[in-house]
Amino acid sequence: MVPNVIAPFVFTFVALTLFKEASGPFGLYAVLGGGMMGMWGNTLYASGFAIEFEKWQGTLEEVMATPSNLLTVIAGRSISNALFGLTNMAAILLVASLVFRIPLGIANPVLFVLAIILTLLSVSALGLIFASAFVLSRYAQVFTNGLEFPIYVISGSMFPIALLPFWVHPASYVLGPSWGIEAIRIATSHEGVFSDFWINIGMMLLITMAYVLLASFLFKKVEIKSRQDGTLVAA
Repeated sequence: MVPNVIAPFVFTFVALTLFKEASGPFGLYAVLGGGMMGMWGNTLYASGFAIEFEKWQGTLEEVMATPSNLLTVIAGRSISNALFGLTNMAAILLVASLVFRIPLGIANPVLFVLAIILTLLSVSALGLIFASAFVLSRYAQVFTNGLEFPIYVISGSMFPIALLPFWVHPASYVLGPSWGIEAIRIATSHEGVFSDFWINIGMMLLITMAYVLLASFLFKKVEIKSRQDGTLVAA
């Protein structure tokens, strides 16, 4: 509940309270940032431990025995987790509009919805990598706690990537959600060039496909190693 629901609202409320008189698109950045934080937090915790969750519930054997491969099963869970986190954005948009009176008109609703859907899929693909990588590591919980806020910052959720130190930019550009967030802002505001929207969407799709390929490789490693070692459901 804390990373998925409470934290996004806290961060957004603090930002809007401190800078509610600021000019420019800050309100938009704060609201979209809070919504993306909810999506990211839910993906990191719920999707990252999706396989472990099945293990704790005693249902992992049934999942492994189904005709569908493990990647397909966890992909459905990852998408649903990201979609649940996306509901935070709708709630935050409502609060920002009614409580803080921030104008949040969407310049292009069609492109906005398209960017939201594709960004959700990109975040879900990233969750697949975590779901497989966490099983292969003994330090999954440490990674989870350490990755939550840094990726939230370097993805440009709350403020533009251009404000970050130059040496951080390469890490931002390999994150699919970074491009998706920028596309969402272009579709929402009247700023930016139409061609920039499609450039960001194209880059995000390329990175997302790379995520899926990497996740597929890691899931195969998980299945092969667990069957060889017989440690699939070991305590």
